[in-house]
Order: sequence, then C-alpha cells, then structure tokens
Amino acid sequence: MVLIKDTKAAQDVPAMQEFYDMITKDSDRACYGPKHVEFANERLAIKALLLTDTWFRSPDVAARCKYVDMAESVKKLGGTVRVFSSMNVSGHQLEQVTGIAAVLRFPLPDLDDIEM
Repeated sequence: MVLIKDTKAAQDVPAMQEFYDMITKDSDRACYGPKHVEFANERLAIKALLLTDTWFRSPDVAARCKYVDMAESVKKLGGTVRVFSSMNVSGHQLEQVTGIAAVLRFPLPDLDDIEM
C-alpha cells in the first residue's frame, strides 16, 4: 500500500519549506536563478539543489548538460539534489522563483552583486 507521505511529491514539500525558511532567516544562505545558483556551485557552496524537471527537458543540449553536470557536482560533494515535477504544486512554486534554487552550506553575501 502506497501512502501519500511516501510519494516523491510529498517529499518535495519539506525541501521547498527549507528553502523558504532559509530565505527568511538567513538570506545569504539561499539563492535562486541560474546565475546565482551557478555562482554558488562554482564556490562549492550548495548543500541542497532544487530544480524543476524543465531544466532537463530543454531543447538546448548544452544547457541540459550544464545542469546535469551541476547536479552531479553537488552530489559528489555530499549535497542533495531534488528534481521537482513541473506538474505538481511544489514544482509550480519553484517555477515562480525561476525553477532553480539552492540552500547553501555557508553564506555568500557576494550574490547580491550579481545581476540576475
């Protein structure tokens, strides 16, 4: 018997909540948008990477590869990667903030200086 709490969609909710909590409590330890998340990844700062599945369905092969590589990089450093379905509520919520976000291991105050 499959319970709702065991579904992937139910597991996405706490990941989104952690992101929103971090934005509220310590905004230097959370980021969203491709440029900000790439900057954080280059500095090995990502603890949890959140992306919608649309990043992996891009018609641009190079873009798809870039985000696959980013996900693998985060995993290699012990981080978690959550791929949200664009068909469920949490995926729609993530799409509202560009479809890509990250909770960081440490603050990156320099993110404010980067143009989205």
